[in-house]
Amino acid sequence: MIELQDTAPLYRRVNSQDSGGTFTDSDESENHFTVEEAVETIGFGRFQMKLFILCGIFSAADAMEMLLLAVLSPVLRCDWLLQDWMVAFITTSVFIGMFFSAPLWGYLGDSYGRWPILMMVGAWISYFGFLSAFSPTYPWILILRGLVGAGIGGASQGFTLFAEYLPSKHRAKTLIIYQLPWATGSVLEILLAWLLVPWVGWRWLVALSSIPLAITIMGFKFIPESARYLVAAGETEKAMQILQSAAKLNKSQLPSGKLKCEKEMPRGKISDLFTPEYRRTSFQLWFIWFGIAFSYYGVILASSEILEFHKACAGETSLTDSKSGCHCNLLTGSDYLSMVLSTLGEFISLPFNFLMMDRLGRQKTLAFDLFFCGLFFVLIQICTSRGMLTFFIFCVRGFATACFNTVYIYTTEVYPTTVRSLGLGTSSAMARLGAMITPFISQVLLGHSLLAAVLVYGGVCLLCCLDCLLLPIETKGREMPVSVWWCLPTVLPGLSAVAH
Repeated sequence: MIELQDTAPLYRRVNSQDSGGTFTDSDESENHFTVEEAVETIGFGRFQMKLFILCGIFSAADAMEMLLLAVLSPVLRCDWLLQDWMVAFITTSVFIGMFFSAPLWGYLGDSYGRWPILMMVGAWISYFGFLSAFSPTYPWILILRGLVGAGIGGASQGFTLFAEYLPSKHRAKTLIIYQLPWATGSVLEILLAWLLVPWVGWRWLVALSSIPLAITIMGFKFIPESARYLVAAGETEKAMQILQSAAKLNKSQLPSGKLKCEKEMPRGKISDLFTPEYRRTSFQLWFIWFGIAFSYYGVILASSEILEFHKACAGETSLTDSKSGCHCNLLTGSDYLSMVLSTLGEFISLPFNFLMMDRLGRQKTLAFDLFFCGLFFVLIQICTSRGMLTFFIFCVRGFATACFNTVYIYTTEVYPTTVRSLGLGTSSAMARLGAMITPFISQVLLGHSLLAAVLVYGGVCLLCCLDCLLLPIETKGREMPVSVWWCLPTVLPGLSAVAH
């Protein structure tokens, strides 16, 4: 009979980042290093800059497809004499596609790798985006834009891949700066619409908006697969080759020894999102993602409607079609200028997040962003000058973008490699659910009552602010785990432990 030193069982967490979910003696781990240690030793340099440029261009092209919705809806309303609910459903069809595809792309990314899914997603969005330009009728635009949305649901693979190569010291600040390409793509889309729609029509705008993504795919051959994924998949040799190339490009060296050979781990299991360590985090994150997307896309889609409200507030009249009852207001040059200026608000969030995220932590920074996003949303209902109204929209766009930027970083850091894409995908699906609902607030309810609409948005932002303060895990300074942590009993030395 074996007597334990303590009658009560002791428990400890085993990070599979170090042991792959199994116990290893200390002498076995000598002269071996983990992928986390490799990334930290390689540091930040030319390798990460190459990834930033290539993934950033993809992000900018993706933003152009998303911001197309803001300028396409007013044009189709007039061209096809659409009613409010029909205009709203064009946007909703895109987010329906994203809602159903995001978890699937996440599962595929964890199961087969980030790189092939990124390539597939890029080709998918570009192909169906180009076909949308030839939509002959309203049902066709719904179907084709829905298919575009199905592709956009997997666009986060680029963010995941890039984040997995960033050392912890530089991760937050670099991922904040990674917002620049998205904001740039947003501004370019508005400028492109301003240039094309009044002269050659919306079809040229839709077709040309799909071309940057097609060009971006050609640069994907220079993007490596995630070394963290390869280690989790048991392909240690391939991971080692990539890490060696990265170290050479950064003019640094890997740690001494060999990359720890891990057993292939189960990947893409949705049940891992609901283990005791992650269950509460998952549910709370889903609501936060829902609220942020609800608010972010709400202000984008409402921009043209709010400008129309300002015209009514100023005593200007709108053009209404007597047969269909739809109110048709094509965007004017001043409207496009206001949209460009408000879109520039996406840049203003970067300095604040850059300075505060590593000081306040992810949760407090996100709560701050959500609070002020809701506050400026409520201020929009004030009947004021066009300049002040543009400033309010500018601030909402800025803080809403800051929210998205922070929650992307938090979600990428909080989930382990084996379910990181799935965690980001399911969270993105909840975001798309919010984005599916928001057109009926920003384009339908707002048309009847601006006050009711902005109070809905302000209330959702406040609830999300409280939610993020209650998140159980703060990821500031925390290593990116490789797989789920297990609670295992500690036994006497010499006895083998069973790892599940």
